[in-house]
Amino acid sequence: MNKISKRQKNTGHTNVKPRPESHSEADLALRAAWLSYVGGYTQADIAKRLGVSRMKVHRLVAMAHDMGAVTVFIEGSPEDLIRLEDGLKERSGLETCIVVPALPAEAANPQANLGRAAAHYLKSRLESGDVEVLGLGWGRSLSEMVNCLPVMDCSSVRMVPVLGSVVRKMSLNPYDVIHRLVDKTGGEGYLLPVPLFADTAEHRDVLMAQRSVQDVIGIAVEADLTMVGLGAVPDMGHSLLMELGEIDQHDAGSLREAGAVAEILGQFLDAHGELVESPINERALGLSLAQLRNHHIVAVACGEEKVEAITAVLKAGLLKGLITDEVVARRILEAVD
Repeated sequence: MNKISKRQKNTGHTNVKPRPESHSEADLALRAAWLSYVGGYTQADIAKRLGVSRMKVHRLVAMAHDMGAVTVFIEGSPEDLIRLEDGLKERSGLETCIVVPALPAEAANPQANLGRAAAHYLKSRLESGDVEVLGLGWGRSLSEMVNCLPVMDCSSVRMVPVLGSVVRKMSLNPYDVIHRLVDKTGGEGYLLPVPLFADTAEHRDVLMAQRSVQDVIGIAVEADLTMVGLGAVPDMGHSLLMELGEIDQHDAGSLREAGAVAEILGQFLDAHGELVESPINERALGLSLAQLRNHHIVAVACGEEKVEAITAVLKAGLLKGLITDEVVARRILEAVD
């Protein structure tokens, strides 16, 4: 069934910082973090309470951060962002819309705000208990979401990709996103053991007919919540598919000629939100757009270069939710108005 085994939280995975070898140091670090962030104690108070120096307290709190034990969520939004959220929901028929402040392009991690907002949303949905099957797409935004998600107990949740899991860069693919989610939640993860695109439409049909693939697809179609990223088309913005070598210049030319402006789960849409007539759409492996229309899809995407892509996907009526930044929200609303 291509399940991903549950792993210990101190796995040593490259995306998880190792925990200290000394359990007493780890315990002190957690106590210091609790006293600082939850208790509101000063470093002097914590030093006295734990019987260590102030410098030691500073190092212990830093250690808690390195352990991944401290995750910051900011509740609420400025009024301006709330107006943008309400405007997008009203004009696009969204049930959920979260707009975050845009970080400057030169920021060390310009997607940090987006990742934290998406992690906060996912955390609340998982804690609600109404998500039994979580569908996952791929990309940098979802990878950052998982980075920001705190450790949780969601052992009853099945986590499954809705498109092929085999791409060239592990840290961004659906398999790795789910693998790290399993680490943090204790959920049950699945692998869809096929690439994003087959070589031909005929090869796609053969791969999709495999029992191991159909078993996972059977779970994916039942997803209660599906989190996805959105992509721009080459020459209209940065294309992660092009960067990773999943599509080439010939594919890019074909997509331009067909009028493609947006990519969602390996499928390309025109400015009206319709599937373009391009061979690449016939080679995508995963759930079809017809199957995805029955899903509660929440997209996580930001950046001015993706405005046209996000607008097209909204026109397609595929999304129930959108997590984006204020630049995108304003541009979309200006175009509509």
